[in-house]
Amino acid sequence: MHTLSKIALGLSCVALWGTTAFAAPPRPVPEEGALEVVMLRQQSVQKELKLNEEAVDKIHKHCSQQWEKAKKIADLSEPERDKKFTELTKENDQFVEKTLNKDQRKRLQEIMLQTAGLLCLSDKEVAAKLNLTEDQKKKLPTLQMEARQETEELIHDVTKEQKRAKLKEIRTTSQKRIKELLTDAQEAKWNELLGKPFEGDLGAFFAADPQ
Repeated sequence: MHTLSKIALGLSCVALWGTTAFAAPPRPVPEEGALEVVMLRQQSVQKELKLNEEAVDKIHKHCSQQWEKAKKIADLSEPERDKKFTELTKENDQFVEKTLNKDQRKRLQEIMLQTAGLLCLSDKEVAAKLNLTEDQKKKLPTLQMEARQETEELIHDVTKEQKRAKLKEIRTTSQKRIKELLTDAQEAKWNELLGKPFEGDLGAFFAADPQ
């Protein structure tokens, strides 16, 4: 997926790679990871995209392989870790391109924007479409770090009900921050990029192990 192929967010790192990926001091988001693949693990997303059994099987196998690679990366030095996560990002990008058709990739992108919200505004293509000003771009790192911290806290919730409630709260807070950051014209464009609301359940989104 070309749009957002490099947006590997802290959100996706928490969801797919686990907390050990943050042993080093946190850096400004976005981080290296693969939000597309994390989203494709969810049954609700698979249903929304109308994926067949063969595609779902490929997704599970790919996630397991990437999970094993990511666990080994956590203990590397920061430069090596960045390099390896970049490689994983490219692999995931290629996987999504091969596994989904054009319409499915477009809908997945819309779901990603709806779910990750504020964190997606750093993507160059998204920023360009919204025509973000330099002042708005300067405000993003602080807002995104706050969102990332809230997301990391989510993995400590014990039950699925707690995770669902927290995820809903995070999305509401993210939408509020976006509304405060954007102009009316930019907000209208953002809503256009989001597409129709995704009503699927993402309660299992933050499971630590894809297996």
